[in-house]
Parts: sequence; structure tokens; C-alpha cells
Amino acid sequence: MALQQHQSNPVRIANEVGMLRSGMSGPIVLVEGATDTRLFRRLFIPSPQARVIHCKGKSNLLRAIDTVTSRGITGVLGICDADFDRLLGVPPVRNVFTVDHHDTEIMISESPAFSHFYAELYEREADEREIGRTKKRLLSHAAQLGKMRLWSVQNGGKIGFKTLNAGEYLERDGTFNLESCVETLTAEKDVDSNSLLSIAVTSTESPETEISCGHDLTSLLDSDAAIRRHSQTHGRDVIEKMLRLSFDSQAFSTTNIYSMLRSWEKQEQLKVIPNI
Repeated sequence: MALQQHQSNPVRIANEVGMLRSGMSGPIVLVEGATDTRLFRRLFIPSPQARVIHCKGKSNLLRAIDTVTSRGITGVLGICDADFDRLLGVPPVRNVFTVDHHDTEIMISESPAFSHFYAELYEREADEREIGRTKKRLLSHAAQLGKMRLWSVQNGGKIGFKTLNAGEYLERDGTFNLESCVETLTAEKDVDSNSLLSIAVTSTESPETEISCGHDLTSLLDSDAAIRRHSQTHGRDVIEKMLRLSFDSQAFSTTNIYSMLRSWEKQEQLKVIPNI
């Protein structure tokens, strides 16, 4: 599936979709970023039957889909992370499909692919109980961070998380130094650290897989595995690449988004996913 790149302008993306549609009848898939392109083009039918366009961001994708729809161009769909949309009650957009759980990394961690990834990262064979315990522990740490991320989104982005490396706060006994993390996040910010700490530890009915950010979980996995291996961390980018590479067509077929895309195929009478 060919990778299309361009300036991050929704109108230009829509124009590119229009040009592609004039020369092909197959599906055109808009995705958020380059890593999404590399993941989904492995799982979809190849070019020239289908094309993927990298939109350089979710907002660009959504605005481009809106423009494409208004122009009456058919056979176009978007795939993006859910982020906090489901928790915030953001209404779905026609022909835009959100991945299972919070984002792609969490979706893969909840799929059968995770056990293969775990064996590679931790360099050991482990039974499902060990894998489940490790994931549950780290996901609970990621969920605490997720609650703070959600609060920040709801309060105008008062806290910046771009430079956060969650794994740096993982202790050698597997516990998470939440207090130190909060102190770092609130340094020189107009946010009370005690209030933020309270938000992080407050129980919620939201599933941890919906509130946890995949970047936090992969950073925690990187540090936890390094502690167990008595070695250095690989870096979050490497961990996320390993996670994506573990996700094959069989694991993809177990997800909700797979079922939604199959329904879209029937509705549009277009083929996106090859038969397994």
C-alpha cells in the first residue's frame, strides 16, 4: 500500500484524495501518522488496490474527512486513536473508525500479540498468569497518569506531557513513584501538586485501557523489562516498534475495529482487508 506524504493541510489532503479517486476505484484510508501507515499497510490489501494517506495528526484527518464527505467523494475512511473521545462523550464521525481502547499501543497490548512481544522484550518465556500480572501492574500506573492527562485536557492543557518518560519513575521493586512524577509535572506550573496527586489516585469507573495512554505503558514496559533483565532500556520508540511488529493479521482479526472495517467493506462494496 503506497505511502502518500504532503503538507499537513486538510484541504490539500482532500484534494489528494480527489486526485486519487479520479484514477482508482479502491478504498482510500486516512491515518494519523507515519507509524500508523507502516502498521496498517501490512494489514490491508496492497497498492494499487488501496491507498493510505498520512495526515500528520488527528485534527487534520477529521477535517479532511469532513471536506471529502462534503465533496461527495466515496470509498474513503479514516482510522485514528480514540484518545479520551469515548470517555468525554465525543460523538463518532461517519466513516472514521477509532481503534480499540485508548490508542493503538493499548489495543495491541490487549491482543494475543502481546505474549509474543513480552517474550522478546523480557527475554524469557512466561505463562499467561505472569504476563497478566505484569501488564495489570503497569497498566494501573499508566492509568494514574491517564487520569492526570484527562484532567489536563478538560482544563485547557494546563500540564505538558510531551517530555514525560513514565519509566523514569518506576522503582526497582516495580512500584511507581507517583509523588516524584507529579512534582516534575507541576514544576513552574500554576497547578497544585497535591490536588493533581489526588486526581491520580481517585478511583474511576472508566476502564484502565480507555484512560491509559499507550506511550506511558510502553515507557513503563521498557523500564520494567530492563530491571528484570539487569540491562539498559531500549527506548520507547524501539519498544513501540517491537509492539507494532508483533501485531499480525491474526491478532488484528480479534479486534473490534477489524469487525467495524469488515462492516464498512460490505456497506461500500470495497475490499480493505485481505482474507486470512
